[in-house]
Amino acid sequence: MNWKNIWKGIAMGMVETVPGVSSSTIAMLVGIYENIIGSISDLTSKHFRRAVLYLIPVGIGIVIGFLLSIQLVQFFLDNYPVPTHFLFIGLVIGMLPFIWFSGMRHFGNAKNIPYQGKHYALMVLFFILLVMLNVVFAPEKTIMTDLVFTDYLFLFFSGWLASIALVLPGISGALILMILGAYYTATNAITALQIDVIATVGMGVVIGVLITGKLVRFLLQHYRQGTYAGIVGLLAGSIIVLFIGIPETIGQVIASVLLLIIGFLFSYLISQRQKM
Repeated sequence: MNWKNIWKGIAMGMVETVPGVSSSTIAMLVGIYENIIGSISDLTSKHFRRAVLYLIPVGIGIVIGFLLSIQLVQFFLDNYPVPTHFLFIGLVIGMLPFIWFSGMRHFGNAKNIPYQGKHYALMVLFFILLVMLNVVFAPEKTIMTDLVFTDYLFLFFSGWLASIALVLPGISGALILMILGAYYTATNAITALQIDVIATVGMGVVIGVLITGKLVRFLLQHYRQGTYAGIVGLLAGSIIVLFIGIPETIGQVIASVLLLIIGFLFSYLISQRQKM
């Protein structure tokens, strides 16, 4: 068991609360991504014990990092919602080039393989689908209360889908929760220690990692460009979802523009370093 990995886990956990930044991208930057993916796959194999021993320090670090950052993110969302969302939008825009070119890179090929017409069609399809879902269902940007069975079911599957971020670089679990309308409920549950909500979302994440992780790996191995084309469309659509309004004061305008630029540069530079 390598306890030095706890610090790398903390770095991953600290971005888990920020929509637009992927924890798996951070894992790549600190050099543990492939080991994490391999260990997750080994959880259902004869190498279970070795996988668990590797994942424990990383997992503890993720929890610590998450708890350290959740209060800060919650504070800015509560007090400066519009500028904070512009920061999130900048983070998403900055990650788009990395996702775009990731779909053009195939293992074993030195040159990029251009997208075809069907891939552009997928991008447009997923973009329209996400925007339409946002318009029709209008994901809640408030905290869910008086939960019933269907609410818990929704939170469970939200956690399941958010687990994709742990296995696919460039995708943010927090962003997925925000698109679905579960982000505020999930983050509030952490700060308010709502065990029922934490357990529900947590079970979704764990089961999602074990099951969805294998599906994502299959799609990347056999339909890499199509998978990334869909992700590009979803990320582009998420910009619409994250936009909650125009700044009302000069101060908010300045703060929003600055945070948009900062978010873009941070996300873009991280993704560029990952390609090095």
